[in-house]
Amino acid sequence: MPKQGQFAKSTRTKQLNSFKVKRRGGGNTIPTDQLTDFLVVRFALTAKKRVTPAAQETVQRFLIELADRLVEANGDLVQLVPPLLTKLNSQVPWQFYAQVTANWDLLQRFLVKELPAVPLDQRLRVTAQLSTGQLNQLVAEQLAQKGAAATLLGRGQLPPAQTQLVAKQLLAALYRDGQVDWQQVRALLAPLPYQPAPDLDLPTRQWLTALAQQPGLTGAN
Repeated sequence: MPKQGQFAKSTRTKQLNSFKVKRRGGGNTIPTDQLTDFLVVRFALTAKKRVTPAAQETVQRFLIELADRLVEANGDLVQLVPPLLTKLNSQVPWQFYAQVTANWDLLQRFLVKELPAVPLDQRLRVTAQLSTGQLNQLVAEQLAQKGAAATLLGRGQLPPAQTQLVAKQLLAALYRDGQVDWQQVRALLAPLPYQPAPDLDLPTRQWLTALAQQPGLTGAN
């Protein structure tokens, strides 16, 4: 499992592509540490083809991040997703969020259907769902925080209240009627330089760099 908030190395994603379930000796269940592997393989077999090629890497990586936390969160996506978005916010370009939100309905339906079928000792299911509207708001809040930090960069140590005020003002421009305004997001964040974290492996940095160069206005669908 990668560090919390740290993308799985690309070598792991390659291993998942050739993953074969190793059941317990004489049993019909798999260990909990194979949950992510099982779900990623099932996603590749059942749902990945409905994601456009440009977004498949993003959606698979986000699935890995979700799956690694499902047991601890008891399948509660409302509890799981907000802190995950916060932890990833410093690592990803805004186009990552565009692709995730565009494919969230598909990804969540997959988890609702497939999670109870994973042969764990204690079966798991999605106990709380997060609507696309809720996800859009969470994403817009993260993007507004990113924009506020960039806007105030170089102004010295400012009171947290001032940073929050700028973020609130930006949020009003980026999020309307349950939707993220991706044109506004691009206008705000596209001029800012993006560099992936140096501690990520090279293929992951290459993927994120290429992602940051995509228009990203309509996500993936």
